[in-house]
Amino acid sequence: MTSLLLQLCLMLGQLLTLALLAPFLTDLETMIGGLMAGRHGPLPGWRWRQLRMGWGQSRTIPALTWFGLCAVLLASMGIPLATTQITFHFLSEPLVCGVLLILSCATVWTQALTLAPTRMTELRLKRSLGAVGQDLLFLIPLLALTGTLITVGLPGSATITGLLQQRVLQPSPALLGGLVFIATALLLVLNRRFLSQAWHEELIAGTEGRHRSVLRYRHDLTALCWYLLIADLIWPDAIATNTATAGHLALLWFVAAPARLGVLVILVASWRALRPLPSSRLALVLSGGAILLVLAGRLTS
Repeated sequence: MTSLLLQLCLMLGQLLTLALLAPFLTDLETMIGGLMAGRHGPLPGWRWRQLRMGWGQSRTIPALTWFGLCAVLLASMGIPLATTQITFHFLSEPLVCGVLLILSCATVWTQALTLAPTRMTELRLKRSLGAVGQDLLFLIPLLALTGTLITVGLPGSATITGLLQQRVLQPSPALLGGLVFIATALLLVLNRRFLSQAWHEELIAGTEGRHRSVLRYRHDLTALCWYLLIADLIWPDAIATNTATAGHLALLWFVAAPARLGVLVILVASWRALRPLPSSRLALVLSGGAILLVLAGRLTS
């Protein structure tokens, strides 16, 4: 009973931390984008002020918008932030978590077409959303491949939570190296549209007031969940197991977790501004390298 209560408290604490942190990561993304473009970015807290101003304008919020926000919240319950002591372990399976986040984005894509202010805007959005289909052709197989590599490279752990728990008992350097490759490939695909705050603003141009604020916040939280999923694959040692002390857990929760998410945001925003190589081609190369590395590790073990 005590263990269950502890897990529930940790889950609520994680949800609250993610809820407060998400807009600040959008601040950081906008700031880096501004610096790369040679202009000053907003100060921390700009996104929260933007959300608060929109919320002050009373507008009807469709049920589809709330559904999209609920899908994100459900995904955020299963991705470890600083500890593996979470209640809904099955939600950390990469494909399950990814489908929830994609479903959340789909609610925005649907509303973008129905709420387009002009015919020209609608046509432009259709072309833009058509390109999302190409991203999904890469993204969904990559998510499925991630779960498969975890299962093959570390038998008995099909989820990220299982990976983080079993890595201590069954060290697998080849698997961890392969997951870094696959995580980088995921970032390259997600970076083009799923993580872009500017592209999301184009999608919600036909909304206003509270409706726009909820959609903006949904984007911030969705992007944070994507970043957290990637961070858990790249830095598994930054997640505590059940044996962690309170001091160690606090250090991971309030210092390590925000720091690694901030590093990812800076890297992604900088890559979006530079775009030195075609993302899809490089993602294919990295995913192929991840498969070879994990298979080599299994054959030599």
